[in-house]
Formats: sequence, structure tokens, C-alpha cells
Amino acid sequence: MPEPDSLSLATTAPRLMVALLVGLLIGLDRERSEARKQKSSMGGVRTFPLLALLGALSSLLEPRLGLWPLGLAFGGVIAIVAVAYVRTSATALGATTEMAALVTFVLGVFAGQGALLLAGAVGVVVAVLLVAKLRLERVSRSMSEEEITATLELAVISAIVLPLVPNRSYGPWGGLNPFEVWLIVVLVSAVSFAGFVAMRLWGLHKGLLVAAFVGAMVSSTAVTLAMAERSRRSPELARAPAAGAVMASTIMCVRVGVLATAFAPALAPRLWPALAVMALVGAVCTVWLLRARRDPGASEAAPHLANPSSVKTALTFGLVYAAVGFAVSGLEALLGNAGTLLAAVVSAIVDVDAISITLARQAGQDEGRRALLALAVAVAAITNTLVKGGIAGAAGRGRFRILVGAALGAMSLAGAAVALLSWSWG
Repeated sequence: MPEPDSLSLATTAPRLMVALLVGLLIGLDRERSEARKQKSSMGGVRTFPLLALLGALSSLLEPRLGLWPLGLAFGGVIAIVAVAYVRTSATALGATTEMAALVTFVLGVFAGQGALLLAGAVGVVVAVLLVAKLRLERVSRSMSEEEITATLELAVISAIVLPLVPNRSYGPWGGLNPFEVWLIVVLVSAVSFAGFVAMRLWGLHKGLLVAAFVGAMVSSTAVTLAMAERSRRSPELARAPAAGAVMASTIMCVRVGVLATAFAPALAPRLWPALAVMALVGAVCTVWLLRARRDPGASEAAPHLANPSSVKTALTFGLVYAAVGFAVSGLEALLGNAGTLLAAVVSAIVDVDAISITLARQAGQDEGRRALLALAVAVAAITNTLVKGGIAGAAGRGRFRILVGAALGAMSLAGAAVALLSWSWG
């Protein structure tokens, strides 16, 4: 709550400015929408900023005058909204503008209370929802009952189950963290579902690439599995999901290099040559797949998908992730330094980031082992790339397996050759 002496210009100006901008952002869309429909409504580009300012001002007065200014203002807004709805409901269904007005007033109150980030973020989300009306309606109307069920499944495992899973380590070596395992399940399902939504919004090829690019920032393995599942459910596809999978591995090489050298800059001369060559080969393969991305029999429109988020596949991968994490902890506990390379290989089967950061931290503390640790990080990246080729072969279908396997194999061979040269010259 604002303090009684906080009504200075320096304090109130940012709050009023955020309220004004939020109201203006929402009002711009409402003005455009009502003009397109050629009908009169409760307001637009002027009314909504005023509603937000009313909420902010009544909130700022609360420390000095109590809650009654805020209550009166809110009651007045409700009355205006009710009158506007009664006046327009006879000729048009829906109450989007009226609900947006109430939300705008509340966001103004948040801004007046000093919650500027919250007010701004929610305001942007509201504006995006309003602007994306046509696209959202097109996606929702084209979804089958199975696709809606898959959407609810993803919501359940991410919003309900995930917060309930304990976030602590179990087992003799502390190698099993249920929260991390379930997070991987959510991630794989989310990447697959993101690909489905992107295909609905931007078409088949662009949609898959957008989903692959975003997902690769977190897990290229999850992206590869999602693209393989896409090729299995849509056999006519090969090049589009293959390009997404190869692009994800290319991004992984850059991501690993950035993470490792951020924790141990001294690793850069030994580590980056191998990763850079892998990324270069992957980029060339991705460009080639994109330039010839049209698959025989595949149209630009997204095909019907029976299940956009394969929870069963994600659960299987989560179990493998748990087993590998447990094995890595055991190797490190039993073998110590002798298990560094072996732990890197085993860990990279499912997650290359964690082992890369761990090894980089060790390199920052032990100068004598930097060459070995740089090689271990490169080995982890190469192993992870090979494993994704195996995932593509096992979970994919048709030409997708050949395209991804060849590209990832070329990346791995090039990276291994450069890593060995760097090791021998070091």
C-alpha cells in the first residue's frame, strides 16, 4: 500500500504513466475492433486509458481517504459497463469489451499500488489475447476432441502435477530428483504441443521451425523426440521436422559453448573449435533441408494430428532420464576423477547442459585438468548428438530417420575429429 507521504510527483508519475500506457494499449485494439465492426460500443482509445487512470488515482487516494474512493470508482465502472452491455447486447453477442474495461480498471489499481511489472505484464497479455482473436478462434474451431483432450493433459501434468512433485534428491548417491524428471516429461510434451499450435498459426513448415527454435533453447533432445513423433504421426512429412531437429542440435552446440565458457573462460581455446565445426556442419545441413523443404504429398496447411502432445512418449523419456541421472551419480561417486569421461558420456544421453556446467566449474578450480575437462565437454556434446540420431531412428519414420541420422552423424564425426586434434596438440 502507498504510504500517506508517497503522493509526490516522483512516486506517482511512474504509476500513472504505466496505467496510462496499459489503458492505451488495450484501448487501441478495442477502437480498431469496434471500427471494423462498424458499431458503437462503450469506448476505445480514449475511454480505456481514462479507466486505467481512474483505477490508479483512486488507489493512490486510499492511504489518505480510505477505501471508499476506490469502492465508489469501482461501483461506477461496473454501472457504466452494465449500461453499455444492456445497450449493445440486443444487437451483438459477447462481452469482450465490457470485460476488458473491468480488467483495465483493475490493472490501473495495480499500477497505483506500485505493482508496475504486474500491471504491465498482464496488460500486454490482455492486449495479445484481444489482437489474436481471429487466430485463436481459427485454432479452437479446427481442433478435434482428441486435440482438446491433449491440451487438457498438458495443463494437468504442468500446472497441477508438477508443483506437487517433491524437489529433492533421493537414492544412495542423490541421483534421483522427481521434480527434474517430471519437468522433463512436461518439457517434451510442451515442445510437441508447441509444434502443433505453431503449425496451426503459421502453417506446417514455419510452425515446426518456430517450435524447434524455441524448444532448442531449453532441450534439443526434447525437440528431436517431438519432431520424430511428428514424422511418425504424419508420414508424409520428412524435411520440415528433420530441419527442426538438425537446427535444434546446431543451437545446442552454441548453447553448450556459451554455458561452459561462461563458467570457465579458459576452456574457450580448447572447446570452441570442436563445437564451432559441429555448429557449422549443422547449419549447412539445416539450410539445405530448408531450401528443399517441400515433402511430396505435404501441403502447407497443417495435417490432422491425432494427439499433439504425446504424454506416453514423454513419460518413457522421463524414465530414461531418471535412470541415466542415477547412473551418472553412481559413476562419479564410485570412480571419482577416473569416471569423468564416462560420466560425461552417460549424462549426455539425456542432458548435455548439466554435465557441461559441472565440468566447466571443475575446470575453473583445477587448471591442470582443463584439457581433459574441455575434451569431456566436447565428448558430451558429440554423445548427445549421436543419441539424438538414435532417437530419430527409433522414434521417427521414413526419410526423416535418414535425413536426421546423416546430418547428426556428419556433425558428430566433424566434432570428434577436431576435438581429437585439439587434444593431441594440447
